Amino acid sequence: MNIMLVCNAGMSTGMLAKKMEKVSEGKCKVKAYGIAEYMDHLENINIILVGPQIRFEYEDIKNTAVNIPVLNIDPMKYGSMDAESILKTVYDELGGGNDE
Repeated sequence: MNIMLVCNAGMSTGMLAKKMEKVSEGKCKVKAYGIAEYMDHLENINIILVGPQIRFEYEDIKNTAVNIPVLNIDPMKYGSMDAESILKTVYDELGGGNDE
Protein backbone atom coordinates (compact mmCIF):
# COMPACT_ATOMS: atom_id res chain seq x y z
CA MET A 1 0.00 0.00 0.00
CA ASN A 2 1.30 3.44 -0.92
CA ILE A 3 0.45 6.26 1.49
CA MET A 4 1.18 9.93 0.89
CA LEU A 5 1.44 12.44 3.72
CA VAL A 6 1.06 16.09 2.75
CA CYS A 7 2.15 18.95 4.97
CA ASN A 8 3.39 22.48 4.57
CA ALA A 9 6.91 21.72 3.36
CA GLY A 10 7.07 17.93 3.59
CA MET A 11 9.54 17.97 6.45
CA SER A 12 7.36 17.80 9.54
CA THR A 13 5.67 14.62 8.32
CA GLY A 14 8.92 12.92 7.32
CA MET A 15 9.46 11.51 10.79
CA LEU A 16 5.86 10.29 10.96
CA ALA A 17 6.21 8.65 7.53
CA LYS A 18 9.25 6.66 8.68
CA LYS A 19 7.49 5.61 11.86
CA MET A 20 4.39 4.51 9.92
CA GLU A 21 6.50 2.38 7.56
CA LYS A 22 8.19 0.71 10.51
CA VAL A 23 4.89 0.04 12.32
CA SER A 24 3.38 -1.42 9.12
CA GLU A 25 6.14 -4.04 9.07
CA GLY A 26 6.79 -3.56 5.38
CA LYS A 27 3.15 -3.58 4.28
CA CYS A 28 3.11 0.16 3.49
CA LYS A 29 5.34 2.61 1.70
CA VAL A 30 4.82 6.04 3.21
CA LYS A 31 6.19 9.22 1.65
CA ALA A 32 5.88 12.82 2.83
CA TYR A 33 5.58 15.77 0.47
CA GLY A 34 4.97 19.46 0.76
CA ILE A 35 1.82 21.10 -0.53
CA ALA A 36 3.79 22.60 -3.42
CA GLU A 37 5.03 19.24 -4.72
CA TYR A 38 2.53 16.51 -3.86
CA MET A 39 0.75 16.72 -7.25
CA ASP A 40 3.90 15.44 -8.97
CA HIS A 41 3.74 12.18 -6.97
CA LEU A 42 0.11 11.01 -7.15
CA GLU A 43 0.74 7.96 -9.34
CA ASN A 44 0.14 4.63 -7.55
CA ILE A 45 -0.98 6.31 -4.32
CA ASN A 46 -3.72 4.47 -2.40
CA ILE A 47 -4.54 7.21 0.12
CA ILE A 48 -3.47 10.75 1.01
CA LEU A 49 -3.24 12.00 4.59
CA VAL A 50 -3.26 15.75 5.17
CA GLY A 51 -1.26 17.18 8.06
CA PRO A 52 -3.14 19.28 10.62
CA GLN A 53 -1.13 22.40 9.80
CA ILE A 54 -2.63 22.50 6.28
CA ARG A 55 -6.09 21.08 6.93
CA PHE A 56 -7.49 24.19 5.22
CA GLU A 57 -6.09 22.69 1.97
CA TYR A 58 -8.15 19.48 2.37
CA GLU A 59 -10.84 20.31 -0.23
CA ASP A 60 -8.29 21.45 -2.83
CA ILE A 61 -6.23 18.28 -2.33
CA LYS A 62 -9.38 16.14 -2.53
CA ASN A 63 -10.40 17.85 -5.78
CA THR A 64 -6.92 17.46 -7.26
CA ALA A 65 -6.47 13.82 -6.26
CA VAL A 66 -9.50 12.44 -8.08
CA ASN A 67 -10.25 8.79 -7.17
CA ILE A 68 -7.76 8.79 -4.27
CA PRO A 69 -9.21 8.86 -0.74
CA VAL A 70 -8.05 11.90 1.25
CA LEU A 71 -8.15 12.11 5.05
CA ASN A 72 -7.13 14.73 7.58
CA ILE A 73 -4.71 13.44 10.20
CA ASP A 74 -6.12 13.80 13.70
CA PRO A 75 -4.11 16.60 15.36
CA MET A 76 -3.70 14.67 18.63
CA LYS A 77 -2.41 11.57 16.84
CA TYR A 78 -0.15 13.72 14.69
CA GLY A 79 1.24 15.63 17.67
CA SER A 80 2.07 12.42 19.52
CA MET A 81 3.36 10.73 16.32
CA ASP A 82 0.91 7.86 16.96
CA ALA A 83 1.75 5.97 13.79
CA GLU A 84 -0.17 2.87 14.88
CA SER A 85 -3.48 4.73 15.33
CA ILE A 86 -3.02 6.66 12.10
CA LEU A 87 -2.40 3.41 10.21
CA LYS A 88 -5.51 1.87 11.79
CA THR A 89 -7.51 4.83 10.46
CA VAL A 90 -6.03 4.22 7.00
CA TYR A 91 -6.84 0.50 7.10
CA ASP A 92 -10.38 1.25 8.28
CA GLU A 93 -10.90 3.82 5.52
CA LEU A 94 -9.69 1.46 2.81
CA GLY A 95 -11.88 -1.37 4.12
CA GLY A 96 -9.14 -3.71 5.19
CA GLY A 97 -7.33 -4.85 8.25
CA ASN A 98 -3.72 -4.34 9.08
CA ASP A 99 -2.91 -7.69 7.49
CA GLU A 100 -3.28 -6.33 3.96
